[in-house]
Amino acid sequence: MSRLAAMLGVAAVLATSVSAAGIADAAQAAPIAVKAAAAEGPTVPGNLLPDGRFVSDFTGWSNTRGGTLALSDDAASGAHALRVTARQNTQSGPFASVTGALQVGATYRMTGSLKYDTGNPTQQFNFTFCPTNFNGCADYGHTFTRGEWGTFSQQFTAEAKHAAAGWFFVETPWGSNALQDFSIDDVSLVKIADAPAQPAFTSLEKVQTKPVGDHNPLVGHKFGADPHHLIYNGRLYIYSTDDTQQYELNSKDANGLPTQSNGYGGITRLNVMSTSDMVNWVDHGTVPISRAGGAAPWTANSWAPAAIEKDGKVYLYFCDNGTGTAVVVGGSPLGPWTDPLGKKIIPDTVSRDYIASGGFPAGMWLFDPEVFIDDDGQGYLYFGGNSQIGTAPNVQGPQNPKSTRVVKLKDDMVTLDGDPVVIDGPGMFEASSMFKRDGKYYYSYSSNFQVNEVPGQYPSRGAIAYMMTDDPMDLSAARYAGVAFQNQGSFFGAGNGGNNHSDMFTYKGGTYFTYHAQTRGAAWAAALGTPGSTQGYRSVHIDKLEFNADGTIKPIVGTRAGVSQVENFNPYRTFEAETLAWQLGLSTAKTDAASVEFPEHNGSGNMVLSGVDDGDFAAIAGVDFGAGASTVSVRVKPLTAGGSVQVRLDNVDGPVVAQIPVDGTAGQWTTVQANVSGATGKHDVFFVFAGPAGGDKNADLFEIDNWTFAAAPVASTDLDLTVSATSRCVAGKSQLVVSVHNADAVAAQVTITTPFGEKKISLAAGATSSASFATRAASIAAGEIQVTGSGGDLTYAESTAYLAHTCG
Repeated sequence: MSRLAAMLGVAAVLATSVSAAGIADAAQAAPIAVKAAAAEGPTVPGNLLPDGRFVSDFTGWSNTRGGTLALSDDAASGAHALRVTARQNTQSGPFASVTGALQVGATYRMTGSLKYDTGNPTQQFNFTFCPTNFNGCADYGHTFTRGEWGTFSQQFTAEAKHAAAGWFFVETPWGSNALQDFSIDDVSLVKIADAPAQPAFTSLEKVQTKPVGDHNPLVGHKFGADPHHLIYNGRLYIYSTDDTQQYELNSKDANGLPTQSNGYGGITRLNVMSTSDMVNWVDHGTVPISRAGGAAPWTANSWAPAAIEKDGKVYLYFCDNGTGTAVVVGGSPLGPWTDPLGKKIIPDTVSRDYIASGGFPAGMWLFDPEVFIDDDGQGYLYFGGNSQIGTAPNVQGPQNPKSTRVVKLKDDMVTLDGDPVVIDGPGMFEASSMFKRDGKYYYSYSSNFQVNEVPGQYPSRGAIAYMMTDDPMDLSAARYAGVAFQNQGSFFGAGNGGNNHSDMFTYKGGTYFTYHAQTRGAAWAAALGTPGSTQGYRSVHIDKLEFNADGTIKPIVGTRAGVSQVENFNPYRTFEAETLAWQLGLSTAKTDAASVEFPEHNGSGNMVLSGVDDGDFAAIAGVDFGAGASTVSVRVKPLTAGGSVQVRLDNVDGPVVAQIPVDGTAGQWTTVQANVSGATGKHDVFFVFAGPAGGDKNADLFEIDNWTFAAAPVASTDLDLTVSATSRCVAGKSQLVVSVHNADAVAAQVTITTPFGEKKISLAAGATSSASFATRAASIAAGEIQVTGSGGDLTYAESTAYLAHTCG
């Protein structure tokens, strides 16, 4: 989390002081070894910290955040160690300046020894790098045993947050309430490898953040966090916190790589995207929520959305920082939105007596809403969080902080029906979610970063834990069922850990788990030679959710591959250009033009592809052309003369089936069309954009609103014959006359079968011929004749009626 925000008691909602590297590295920390006192070791060559042997003093070490420093005779080696006593907060400990000491991309090793004598039998201590404002720290956690000197050794590659650090210090984890005395000795920080050569300037737009073939993250052109699903008119929508907005506000290097930790304080919008097949996602832009121009302008922030549909209306809940939860109501997933209360549903609509009697303890974050409607129509709202709540001596956490609540909703979905009830999620931190399957309720949440794991009783740190219950309001600790999903850093590597937030749902017969990871930022950092430098900007993922026979959740694995496509994409309609399975170099922008595909969203929610440069592409997965397409058209606004679009199959270098010149007046919307050849069956489709020969490769070429494919006419296999049957009298007897005209361009061989015999005739192209059939009767009843024919690859087989007839 943002350290500064933590100290102020706000903005803790979406963050943790444990970085991704901290989680992964803590799990890999060297085992603790007990060391006997020994002679003082030599000075550590290249030590970037003040002398950590503490031979006769502790010059260079300070008590910046409180506590008392003094030499101690109880040392890991030599005569002395440095002891900290009278600690006032978890950050009270020995500090050393590292301003300007660390270089991005270089590799370092941090080593030392630590001992404590009171408190828990085992205790985590963090070895932390922080800027002087304590916002955007890097923590490395190691566990030590009470009463023993233990060693720690940590190797890491410096990220931007290390290079920006002003302090190195030793602490106990924030929120742990562990303020015991401790000693350190033999502390050193040395560089063991220089940073590799940096690549030349790279445009981050040209980084393939979502590799072709993968389905995670859901989109590669924007950030999003805290995902929550909505099913509306049979379509799946995903709402998320708009991390892109904070990225745009924060500092960046010359390449655009973020140099400032996320922070979340500037986020006032929520992202919306949708799909019907789980892999092709339409970017619907954002819902403006907070501050001027938003649906709830009296709020400061919009984080962690939760949405549900009832009676055709969409109820969209969100948290206003950590201070409370609010709700807006829409006529569609994109609005238009109304503010039904003009104030927060949590805490403002809770009775004042309830608040005054301590219903919400000090430190409880009134945020991260989840909304659930049971089969009987009863609505529920879940909310809250923090790893430690209450005031001394009644402090709860981190094992059982009891920091979340559930409350019934009245039928209007915006009024509380009774007082909130305590949820006792073991190791609770944040991110409530509720899901029902086979009569069982699954309440899931993110665990905190101070909990001590006990299998079957307490989860691992930073994981998605869950509870199973028969009653959506009965969520005592006894309902704990285990860990559904480990921290993202376990699956996606450096820079992908940090806070965890998820949602579970069923769609089109499958059960899914949506969550966030920092994979887009990790792809940027890797491309620029600074792996792990993600700075907390997150992207939405979805993976499958599966169950054991007893109903418990199988451990979910975070993957890049993601989920499978559940239905083919139909191209024979007008569909949004911002429908993306993959892309390169593109962004999206809002337009006032009405959406053809989603009229229910007007007038909001229509976007266009923008930032289209030479070599960029947009791609759609699993397009079923059937017997074939004949034309493709695109609604486009040219910005540069001479641009074009190639339609390719299966990959960006695949066969070209259409070439669309983008003509028209610059700055004016127009529709252009081209013939399609060779697009049959099922393919991935790549729209590859090209500028004029010799033009500026970075010039924006056009904006694109939508695409339309037309199916090729189905070639007839029928021979074009016209058949008629009439009767006449000959010598007092009825005679049937059948006339056949060949209107086709090929000669035909025709067989005429009647109740009175069969005849064959040959017909040249355009010719007419007749055949007569003697009935030997004065009168005949009505009946049918059968005519078959063939000519080249064409055939004919039809029956023709004739009328009753009589002579004399």
